Parts: sequence; structure tokens; C-alpha cells
Amino acid sequence: MHPRYIVAAALLVLSYSSYSQSLADRIPSVQNTPPALSLDDALGIAAASNPLLRSAVASANASSGVFMQAGARPNPNLSLLQEGLGGQDRTSTALVEQTIELGGKRRARLDVASYGRQSALASLDGQAAQLRAAVITAFYDMLAAQRQMQMAQESADIALRSADMADKRARAGKISPVESTKARVAAADAQIALASARTQATLALEKLANVTGSPEVHNRTVTGNLDALPEIEPLSSLQSRLDDAPLSRVAQAELLRSNARVSVEKARRIPDITVSAGMKRVWTSGIPDNQAVVGVSIPLPIFDTNKGAILEASHNAEKASADLDSEKARLRLELAQAWSSYENATQEARRLKGEVLPAAKQALEAMQRGFELGKFSFLDVLDAQRTLFQGQSQYVKVLSTAHQAHAEIGRLVGTPLVADRDSTTRLN
Repeated sequence: MHPRYIVAAALLVLSYSSYSQSLADRIPSVQNTPPALSLDDALGIAAASNPLLRSAVASANASSGVFMQAGARPNPNLSLLQEGLGGQDRTSTALVEQTIELGGKRRARLDVASYGRQSALASLDGQAAQLRAAVITAFYDMLAAQRQMQMAQESADIALRSADMADKRARAGKISPVESTKARVAAADAQIALASARTQATLALEKLANVTGSPEVHNRTVTGNLDALPEIEPLSSLQSRLDDAPLSRVAQAELLRSNARVSVEKARRIPDITVSAGMKRVWTSGIPDNQAVVGVSIPLPIFDTNKGAILEASHNAEKASADLDSEKARLRLELAQAWSSYENATQEARRLKGEVLPAAKQALEAMQRGFELGKFSFLDVLDAQRTLFQGQSQYVKVLSTAHQAHAEIGRLVGTPLVADRDSTTRLN
């Protein structure tokens, strides 16, 4: 067979295989090789191992203790008083004192603690949603990096074979030495791109191991369908869910807690009373006499009426209200941005798969046929091949962007860590 046909056939076969395969499919089956991670596996590992999630769980549990302590009533006091020692005239007094809170202080403290617990639970949900988004992003980044590394490897293989073929043809006088030099440069560029792709895959795996909190992930690959994009609701429907999103619930709970703190400070204006009851034993000339003792004490709010604390709490409540409005506006903006990013990435992916990549493949085939007929140079074929690989690489990047935007939408609306991912849309 003529060398032209051999080169053209090799280029065509390798270009098609790079578009459809994933790296995980090409890894040989080894008995001791751990199985590839699915997205469900990664989410499960993160739910069990991520330290930030464990910290959020501990904070939520700690809020239960705060609520318990807020409901505690003041302890009674026991006091003993001895007047005169060893003489026939002396007095011994035993008193039990109990402070009685007035003005609804205990109820106000319980409200503060209750809203604090609501805030902690909402923060836990928010941390779980954030972790889910981080795991999904890292997972699909790894999946994309594996695909990019596979394509870079195949591109480097083609470039190396092409450079060797060009050297032989140049020595035979069939092509210009300049073409051989350019082919060798193209092979070097492909090797650089392959090294970069391997570095990116290593970094992507490190990121996945970091977000899951499990070092064992370093020894795993991932498996999944990068081309299957999850469906999303209309923007208006997603925006209606923001009021119940964890980040909104945190801000709402903080506003309620700030208002409850105002009630606490107002209640502190009302002084508590302390009642006491006991027994006094009086020795007069050695003759004992028992007497009952009762008493009431109450502070006089003359100098300190707690006005400063009330003013501070009131302004903090105003700040919490403004923070809530700001948080809602921020969430709406970020949701709109993520939704637009997903839509744009999805549309670009469809155009790449439906228009750009088929056109690039047709151009490559035309170049190969022209090369066989002597109408195009060997470098023209390599350029068409490079264009196809660039289009495929861009397609993978766009898919990764779409998955990242979808994960961000889930974070904003508070999708649980383990959620239903059956609903997907495939690019046709």
C-alpha cells in the first residue's frame, strides 16, 4: 500500500477513537486495582469523611446544649451566719436564698437559643449543599481531565508517528525537509500538551481527594458519563425556592435571634427579686431561742437601666434585617449567573457536537482525500487533525463548565448531599 494511504488511514482511525472513548474504558483490568469511583461513591465518601461537614454537625449538636442551658433557672444559695463564738450570747442563722427572674428573661433566652439552633441546622444544610457542589465539580473535573489526557495521548501518538513518517519521506526526497521539521515541532508540542494534561489530571484527583476528605481517593479513577447533562428547572421556579434555601434560612434565623436578643435586653431592665427564708437561733445568757427569718431583696434600677445594651441589640437587629435583604439579593444574582452559565454551556456543547465537530471531521476527511490525491501537503492534514482535537478539547471543557454550573445551582437552592440525579439530558 502507498505510504500516503497508510498515514491517512492511521490518522482517521485514531481521530475517531479519541472522540468516543474515556480513559477509564482503556485502563486494563488488574486484580489489585481498586474499582473506579462513581459520583454516588464520591458523595458517600464525602458524607462520611469530609472534616468541614463533621465540624458543621458538631456545631449543630452544640446548639442543643445552648438551648438546654438557656432554660436553666438560677440555683438557690445557702448561707450560714454565726455571730459570737463560744460565749453565752451568740446567734446562728441559716438561710436559703432563691432568685426569681421577672420580665420574661428565661423565655427570651430560650427564644435566642432556639433561633440559634435553627441557624446552626440551616448552616449544616448549607455546608452539606456546598460539599455536594464541591464534590460534583471535582468529580466532573476529574472525568474531564481523564478525557483530556486520553485525547492528548492519542494526539501525541499521531504526531509522533506522523513525524517519523515525515522524516522517512523527507529522506526519500518525497517531501520538503521543512515539512519534516514542522512535523517534528508538532510532535514536540503534542508531548508538551500531554504533559500538561497529565498534570491537570493529577491536580483534579488531588482536588477530589481533598473535598471528599479521604486519602484513598488518590488511588482511584472515576467513571461516569460526562456527556449526560442534568436537567434544570426554569429560572423563575428556582428563584421561588431561594426563600427556603439554607443560606436564606441562616439569615432569617439570625434576624429572629437578633430580635429575641432585643427582648432579652429589655427584660433585663426589670430587676429580679431574691427571696430568702431560714432559721435564726439566738442564745441569750445560754438560753436558746429559735426564730423564723424571711426576707426579700430587689435591686433598684437607678443608675443602670440597660439602655445601652438595648440600643446595641436594636441596631444589631436592624443590621440583621439588612443582611437578610442583602443575602436574598445576592442569592438571586448568583442563581441567575449560574443558570445563565449552564444554559450557555449547554447550547455551546450542542453546537460543538452537532456542528463544529462534524465539520472538523469532514474537513479532516477532505484533507486526507486531498493528500492521497496530492492536492494537500502532509502538514495540511496535521493541521486539520489538530483543529479536530482542539474542538474536542473545547467540547470537554464546555461539558465540565455545564456540570460546574449545575452544581452551583444545587448549592444555592440547597440540594441535599445525597440527591436524585436520574433526570439528565443527553446532547443530541
